Amino acid sequence: MPTLRQRLDAIDASTPPDDLVIEQGCRADYLALKPHHYRPGNPMTMMRILAIREHTPTASDRFFSRSVSPRPVAVLVESLPALSCRLRDEALGGRYSHLQPKPRSRLLNQELRCISRVIVDPRYRGMGLAVRLVRHALQTATTRYTETIAVMGRISPFPQRAGMTPYERPPLEAEQRALAALRYAGIQPAALAMPSQVQRHISSLPNATQQLVTRELCRWYRTAGGRGVRSPPRLTDVLATAQRSLLANPVYYLKENTHAPAHTACDTPDPDRSA
Repeated sequence: MPTLRQRLDAIDASTPPDDLVIEQGCRADYLALKPHHYRPGNPMTMMRILAIREHTPTASDRFFSRSVSPRPVAVLVESLPALSCRLRDEALGGRYSHLQPKPRSRLLNQELRCISRVIVDPRYRGMGLAVRLVRHALQTATTRYTETIAVMGRISPFPQRAGMTPYERPPLEAEQRALAALRYAGIQPAALAMPSQVQRHISSLPNATQQLVTRELCRWYRTAGGRGVRSPPRLTDVLATAQRSLLANPVYYLKENTHAPAHTACDTPDPDRSA
């Protein structure tokens, strides 16, 4: 029997239904679907928005003989890239990392776009719409590279199915130590999704094991951005941070768009010297 991953990979996303059309989107399309995304904030920039809209009238439209208002059911947002990204440097052999911040930002903005949001209405998931949107974004890209970072990349690798290459960050030493301590105490990393239960489990351990796990988690917490907090930190705070960080090891995806032109740092005009 095929696995869930095999069934997802077998989805043919090349031919959309007649009533689902990819169009140039707008901010209103993104805002309509924003509540369905796991990240609460908005992208810092929105350079291009693609939307899949449904043009089929609803039952009420047909009953009242109303004209059809296309409804967005999926949306993709492209943004300007972050100034630095370690996995980008590895994937592109340090193409941008050797430059000073100002020429680096100019060349990045000229050559690269980041897919910052892909949102599908829950009622339309499982139809391959995310793959279709990313594939269309790559086919119509005007920059040399397209990148994205997917927190759920291991569970739903739709950017890879659309043609992007994945690059995974290996766990850091502090993360490996913390996860090893949890496993030693009989706690699987997935259990961090419920921090209160993990805390109760730790409290029930023998003193020596309890101290070892707590010590390693606090050590990781201080390297993960917990500097300057009370010492020792509260286990509640440590586990809440672990839920957000240790469970979220995102996957970086990159695609070189060979149909788009390449640039060099000197190709991009300095805005401070432009007329």
